[in-house]
Amino acid sequence: MEENTQQPQEGFFFVKSEHRLVKIELSKLLYVECVKDYLKLHLQDQRPVMTLMTMKTIAERLPEPQFMRIHRTYIVQTGKIDYVNKGSVSIAGNNLPISAGCRNDFFAYIDKLTLL
Repeated sequence: MEENTQQPQEGFFFVKSEHRLVKIELSKLLYVECVKDYLKLHLQDQRPVMTLMTMKTIAERLPEPQFMRIHRTYIVQTGKIDYVNKGSVSIAGNNLPISAGCRNDFFAYIDKLTLL
């Protein structure tokens, strides 16, 4: 069976979590955190959803540049970033690190949105 690598067209997708399918609305997805073999989907005004999936799989499904990988363990929704420091971003009061490998692409994107 061929894996579906299309990006969500409806503004949401479903993930398996705790023996059920949970709807994840893109507009409410703040960031994705890798925790061992699981992903923790941090949502606005909801508790996080845990699912067994790889970062590579979800990165292929999330629309760019709305979602960007900033670290091997984090993908963030760029529109939900409160502020950016030299080595981290803040989303909903959580400071998330920016890795050296992701720094150039991330800051190139941020520079396009920066008014000086």
